[in-house]
Amino acid sequence: MALPRRHAALVLPVVTGVGLAIVGAFGTYVGMGLLTRLVHFVVGALLITTLVIGVTALVRRYLFSGAEPFWAAIGVAVAVAPAGGWIVHLLLWLLAPQVLPFVTYRDLALQVLSINLFLGPLIWVLRRVPAGTADLAIDPAQPTSPPDVRCSFRSKLPFALRSAAILSLSAEDHYVRVRTDRGEALILIRLADAVAALAPKTGVRIHRSHWVAHTAVRGLTRQSGRLGVRLDDNLVLPVSRAGQKLLRDQQDRMPLGA
Repeated sequence: MALPRRHAALVLPVVTGVGLAIVGAFGTYVGMGLLTRLVHFVVGALLITTLVIGVTALVRRYLFSGAEPFWAAIGVAVAVAPAGGWIVHLLLWLLAPQVLPFVTYRDLALQVLSINLFLGPLIWVLRRVPAGTADLAIDPAQPTSPPDVRCSFRSKLPFALRSAAILSLSAEDHYVRVRTDRGEALILIRLADAVAALAPKTGVRIHRSHWVAHTAVRGLTRQSGRLGVRLDDNLVLPVSRAGQKLLRDQQDRMPLGA
């Protein structure tokens, strides 16, 4: 069974800590035994990772209202390094105080920074690897979504949007742009999971990358010979051939625009 991506992102720093302990990284092989190094690096990895997760959660909520971009992950890795240096210093004071005269806080902070800049981008990429095969076609009969999927979808939205009416969903790489009657947000979720979290009768999957709510549709339009759906905010989303079949029963009550 494959390890869930979220768990893998937590395990990776621990595995790195074990590796650093075994090789005696940063000269720790000189003044610290293997067991002490294991405790030092693994506990340090867990504490610093917890700090990174906390800061990342704040960044997502207050700066981006959703998943953070790559450059923000780098910024968090850099910003956490000074505090990480103090965490490492405290662990050395508890586990191996004899080495403190030979290392400075600046050295420790730079060590943390180097590890953060290695793990941060790696974990950022890992969390965005698709959980399964990409959706290649519209499946009109979406399976009933389990409660955890519905809760997970709403919980990923900014607090102000969690009770808002969903107008449309659009896949953007491994993210989904959720447009609501109170604004929009970009969240990390598969489009199929987001669609499954909504009531089947509330909307239609018009394209492999788009879902629209019935109440948000203003009409149909053609641009360069391609059929599209025009929404209340004048946004036009493309309709695939499979999507046209799903929309066929609605075309009589939708005006065809230019």
